[in-house]
Amino acid sequence: MSTSTTKTNRALRLSDVPARVPEVVSRLIDGEAVLVHPRQGKIRVLNPVGARLWELVDGCSTVEALARSLATEYVVDLAQAQDDALAFFGDLVRRGVLTLVS
Repeated sequence: MSTSTTKTNRALRLSDVPARVPEVVSRLIDGEAVLVHPRQGKIRVLNPVGARLWELVDGCSTVEALARSLATEYVVDLAQAQDDALAFFGDLVRRGVLTLVS
């Protein structure tokens, strides 16, 4: 199983459930997601694939389920989608725009 390190110093797992941090505001603009974290005073822009993953985050679905959706929608290899999802979600957890549901 692939893993990615998170801010919690614990490896992100396919069984983890990412959730949006409530204070982060997001908007879709021309296929990209613009994330604003007022407390940090930072803006992040996600490309169309990242924007789609952001849209899919519901606080209930596992990284594995989100990666399966990605693989199906973009017709990519499941293992690659899982690796990409782990890296993507791990990065957003480290940056404080996603958290992991216990």
